[in-house]
Amino acid sequence: MLHTTLMLLKKDGKILLGLKKRGFGLGKLNGVGGKLEKDETIDECVVRETFEEIGVHVTEMEHMADIVFDDLYYKGVPERNIMHVYIGTKWTGKPAETDEIKPEWVPISNIPYNKMWCDDPIWLPEILRGRHINAWFHFNEKNEFTDHWVADIPQKCISDINDKRVGLKDTGEDPANFSVKEGARAVLMNKKGQVALIHSVNRGWYKLPGGGREDGELILENLRREVLEETGYTVKNIQELGYGVNIRSQWQMIGKAYIYLCQTDKFVGKEQMPDEIEDGDTLEWFDTIDEALVALRSVDLKKINFYGAYFFTQREIDTLEYVKKFLKEKHGR
Repeated sequence: MLHTTLMLLKKDGKILLGLKKRGFGLGKLNGVGGKLEKDETIDECVVRETFEEIGVHVTEMEHMADIVFDDLYYKGVPERNIMHVYIGTKWTGKPAETDEIKPEWVPISNIPYNKMWCDDPIWLPEILRGRHINAWFHFNEKNEFTDHWVADIPQKCISDINDKRVGLKDTGEDPANFSVKEGARAVLMNKKGQVALIHSVNRGWYKLPGGGREDGELILENLRREVLEETGYTVKNIQELGYGVNIRSQWQMIGKAYIYLCQTDKFVGKEQMPDEIEDGDTLEWFDTIDEALVALRSVDLKKINFYGAYFFTQREIDTLEYVKKFLKEKHGR
């Protein structure tokens, strides 16, 4: 699996594209960027590559997209490439031609997509409108995409939790030094309009279906995989809701869960994992969101005596309260 970066400088209604002068993509127009090096962050990579290719040091930028290219052929070998796309708005230096790239400013209203990769017309207009996305493209041996999807990355915080909010003592440690764990959660509803919770009977708590993001996995892939593993259902009609953040000072960890509203599609079955069997995990359906909230609020956190449960229980309560308002505003229910 290959991680690459792409930088698009933007100013005065134009973006900077570069004519590739050698190597992969020879003769095509594209942003600037390249491969992630060992022990380098994605942000460090895109800044370094931009400087190496056009002599510009980017000082302000925004991460707009993570795009997976499956079976993209490079030197005759199909690869899975995850491209991290940024828009740069401030920089020092003047874009200059190198032996790699010949840069040129292009009006956003007249981007020459016929000179670019075949997938660019799908996702590039979206991020230029300010949309933060995940996207996936599957290619054939001619490097033409045969299938794809594009989905929003939730940008609105709908749940913000720390030790103080759940009645616990904060250690006073600086969250800037904490590790960050990302994942996805689903407010999953069936054809009857019932909402799902995973009830860990032996633990005494409830959770929305979902879990941690695996290395190199897009958020939407994360969502689909976790819901399937935990409930046995594939999902459809996915809508982004927002994200939840919990800062757990005692574990020196920040959890960030991207939250989606979705419906069950097909039941394909599931096999319980050993930890699910040990916890007594059971899929339970509640006729209304209010009934699910009653179950969550009935959890005896002091009796459970598990630090993490304070945070995910409050996150699920925040999420379902938000969904109640969301559905009322959107559908009058």
